[in-house]
Amino acid sequence: MARNDRDRIGYALDVIGDQWTLLVLQQAFFGVRRFSDWRDTLGVSEPVLAARLRVLVEAGVLYRRPYRDERRTRDEYRLTDAGLELWEILVAIWAWEYRWVRRRDAELPVLVHDLCERTCDPPLTCGRCGEVVTARDTAAHRAPARQVRDVTTPRRFRRSGWDSVANRPLLFFPETMTIIGDRWSTAVTAAAFLGVRRFSELERELGIRPSVLSQRLGQLTEVGVLRRRASENGRDVRYGLTEKGMGFFPVFALIIDWADRWLDDLPSSLTIVHRACGEPLTPTLTCDRCGVRLERQQVHFARPDGRPATAGSEHPQDLRPSPMAR
Repeated sequence: MARNDRDRIGYALDVIGDQWTLLVLQQAFFGVRRFSDWRDTLGVSEPVLAARLRVLVEAGVLYRRPYRDERRTRDEYRLTDAGLELWEILVAIWAWEYRWVRRRDAELPVLVHDLCERTCDPPLTCGRCGEVVTARDTAAHRAPARQVRDVTTPRRFRRSGWDSVANRPLLFFPETMTIIGDRWSTAVTAAAFLGVRRFSELERELGIRPSVLSQRLGQLTEVGVLRRRASENGRDVRYGLTEKGMGFFPVFALIIDWADRWLDDLPSSLTIVHRACGEPLTPTLTCDRCGVRLERQQVHFARPDGRPATAGSEHPQDLRPSPMAR
């Protein structure tokens, strides 16, 4: 499907909702620029890496910049302005995994706010009024005649080939990918945020086969994102978000906000309003220690003992998101 035929949220999810793409972006923020460095750090095959880089360039997230090595001119890849703005989404994914995924708090580095020099666990806040925002504090307004099925389209990449990072916790986000790495799982979770609860309602809203819906509901229930509740007679079964599922709201909110700002040539299907101030939500991340809005150049990741974190045992990288030249 051509870009001009896409919903902006669907297009953003198509670009971001892939394990390898997220890791390519993560390493770009850690200073990786060259094809061979991504390949060696991630252990990803060259065809898979080339496909992800091509998509990110096509989406305007990366751009090519020629450089000369000892033999010939090659291209390195740098983040565009739109790409740089994805940093909050990556931090929100880290925060959700750190808070909600079992044992991840022992595996993942901590986030340090350089202004107050303290570790932080950033809440989502409203950029207009400054209040902390959860999904319960918002209302979602859909464009006329738009359904969740209009946002979700088949992903261009299959979920495979992750063996090289499966045992490296800094390079693997299996539960995040359970939610946004699959078209139907994303659709089911989004529908739950919109208040769709019953199996039959989900089936109609998503245009999904019952067998596929049952499989995705089971998967999301197994990882603790959804909770299954049946009536006493067992005939009325509903699926609602758990606290862990509700905790994923910042990731969705930041993806939607990024799409609204950088893909505004595409149609919009959803607006999130912060009830407290009555304005469209401008999601931001704030330091829970000093209350200051986080800026990309003012945070970095570190081990709990203060040493720089590493992205992988073979190729250590300082995980400080750098200001970086274009």
